[in-house]
Amino acid sequence: MKPRLLILTAVVALAGCGGTSGDLIAIEVSGGFQPKTVAITVTDDGRGTCDRGPLKPISGQTLLDAREIQRELAPYANQARVFPSAGADQRQYELRMREGAVTWPEGGQGLPPALGKAVLLERSLEQQLCPPEGG
Repeated sequence: MKPRLLILTAVVALAGCGGTSGDLIAIEVSGGFQPKTVAITVTDDGRGTCDRGPLKPISGQTLLDAREIQRELAPYANQARVFPSAGADQRQYELRMREGAVTWPEGGQGLPPALGKAVLLERSLEQQLCPPEGG
């Protein structure tokens, strides 16, 4: 009976390793002068996608940056924090992660520095992952 239990334990452990990795963060940008909504997702295993397109590898530094942003914004996501918008022509950002979501406007006053880092990360990932318009 013991060998059977060991085999079952090994199968369960391997099943947990073989699945797709989970999402680390997802950032959606809409409004303002942005012609369309853009959705960027970074996975725990170092890949990213634009608008649910194919997963593409991202650099190790970009993954580290995403993890740092996730850690810094976790307290705000736990509170489902929404920072108010000052104008209709501002882009709106929503960052989702396991802990919850944070929503903020572009250029809002009094925003935590990690939200600025998230904007820079999103712009960089958009350039890397999203196909050029018309291409």
